[in-house]
Amino acid sequence: MARGPLLLAALVLAFGWASPATAQTDIDAIRDQLAEDLQGVHIGAGYAAIVDFAVSRDISSATFYPDDVSGVSDSELSSIKVPFRFTLGDDGATTKPFIQGHFAYQTLNADLEFLADELVRSEWRTYGGSLSGGLEIGLSDTMKLIPAVSVGYGRIENRADYTGPIGNEFLRPVFTNLLFDWDSNAVVYGASLGIDYRRQYDRTEVEVLGNLTHHLVKSTSASTPLADFDGHVTAFDLELNAVRPTSLKLGGYPLAVVGLFGYSSIFGPHRDALGFSQFFETGLGLQGDLSSKGWKLTSLRLGLKAIYGPDVKGWGLIVGYDF
Repeated sequence: MARGPLLLAALVLAFGWASPATAQTDIDAIRDQLAEDLQGVHIGAGYAAIVDFAVSRDISSATFYPDDVSGVSDSELSSIKVPFRFTLGDDGATTKPFIQGHFAYQTLNADLEFLADELVRSEWRTYGGSLSGGLEIGLSDTMKLIPAVSVGYGRIENRADYTGPIGNEFLRPVFTNLLFDWDSNAVVYGASLGIDYRRQYDRTEVEVLGNLTHHLVKSTSASTPLADFDGHVTAFDLELNAVRPTSLKLGGYPLAVVGLFGYSSIFGPHRDALGFSQFFETGLGLQGDLSSKGWKLTSLRLGLKAIYGPDVKGWGLIVGYDF
């Protein structure tokens, strides 16, 4: 199928034959035919990708703008996450267990226009979070291997607004609880393998963080059969940070400049379900050294980053901390 989100392509398919002439046809017959046609698009893979992106990806706060596809415009994916992590064991231990998790809120919006003055504004909203446990295994003074397993939960809800008379009088009864205006719950579980490399070069600390994840995503209940899904998502993330101290202070805390470069890629048969399968990140931020206070939190990092790729652009916040 053409490049673009599976679920958005399904909407284009639906609107392709939803013309004013069909308004006189029996609504139930149209719904049955639409449900049969959409089964072949594997629309559930798009829903699985949305839930996995919300529940399991390491993005604190970011907004993505996938490129427009035919019939679909103004797509926007926004993700907000609140992470937490606890490392157990002695500070000097070579191997230390950890527990990590986050709470997430995500929205995907798109405008769908099939006739003049007939617009459908649809929103997929996801709530959820994940909890993972693993080990930090010291391979050397500068490198750690980090295997982990995780489990998560996501609830995805869709709502749609129709701006024209055809949409409100004909499309709304056709699409309600079929393509739009439904909800579904899902579980996400899987495993990851990460690398954490940190080394001092002169006055600059270089951090190389890599992570390979594989997750299974399965709906547990849905208000419509089309919102049932069972898929898997594999992703690779690589991040390079350079932290260089400055002579500046803020509130008495020494400041460092942080440069960031990142790359993320999604693999699998439905890797384009969100409209993009890979993207880069470039950013700049400041890091405050809090170690003099004797707190558990030793540093705090804030900044901005640009997101760009073959089929997407966007921006995000750099949020980081060390214990």
